[in-house]
Amino acid sequence: MSSYAAMDRHFPTSLTARFGPVNAEAVVTGEGGYYGDVTLGRYSTIIKPVSIPTSAPINHQPVSYTVASGENLSSIAAKYHVTVAEIRWSNSDSLFSNDVVATGQQIVIPPVHGIVVVAKSSDTVDALAAKYSVDPQAIVDFNRLRSTQLTQGMVLVVPGGTGGAFPPPPALYQILAGTNHSTYITHVLSCCLGPYVNNKFPQGWCTYYVATKRNVTWNGDAYYWYQNAAAQGYATGSTPKVGAIMVTAESWAGHVAYVEAVNPDGSWLVTEMNWVAFGVIDDRLITTKLIGAKLVGFIY
Repeated sequence: MSSYAAMDRHFPTSLTARFGPVNAEAVVTGEGGYYGDVTLGRYSTIIKPVSIPTSAPINHQPVSYTVASGENLSSIAAKYHVTVAEIRWSNSDSLFSNDVVATGQQIVIPPVHGIVVVAKSSDTVDALAAKYSVDPQAIVDFNRLRSTQLTQGMVLVVPGGTGGAFPPPPALYQILAGTNHSTYITHVLSCCLGPYVNNKFPQGWCTYYVATKRNVTWNGDAYYWYQNAAAQGYATGSTPKVGAIMVTAESWAGHVAYVEAVNPDGSWLVTEMNWVAFGVIDDRLITTKLIGAKLVGFIY
């Protein structure tokens, strides 16, 4: 060392035990010490500083989770810092076709951004990596695999993996409780969206369509539109009017439609999206008797 000297371990024990390291100024420290930016221990040992982690180590095991009352995939994903899509991909047997969970349902959550998979007998690391668009070594490293040979039933985390596109959700009438689609007079329309096509709601849903017809300044699922609009000062009520937004409790997330006409007999005609099929616009004739208690009200 350019500015330091140290006693060699070949010296007699009586000397090394008594003197220890000696610096350039011949200062002896029997138990070692600090010399500039070099740390010396006993018997000429150079000690390399080790950083101490300040955060918890990354969990490498998938989380087995039981859905609590009032929870949905969005709240669960936020809780574990992953995305809804990553949870759905990791539970493809029950959540690939829809994103609805029930209280008490058991789901698997990836410990990091990625996908949890259960290996099949035909799976290989390379095949899984290609399927989920990751480097094969990432699968080996994250799961601490000693071999690239996989066995059937092995649970793996594919860090950073992405799955395929989800199918569109079912038409609204298919998920309604106690409603017969044939009781309503409906017609599929070949058009038309309103002027506000760049709204903040996801395309294909009822909220997106109505927000193209009216300048919607509030947020939330359809079920909450009535109270959210009222909170912003919009007039609301139980009587249909042309240009009003109809809000109903026709599904777990509610439903909204746009009132096009009100007839002398008290019935009203609405246009809507995702009633007969996802992303499809239709019109529907509604009466108070047909809609019953599922009518929340109208936003004017």
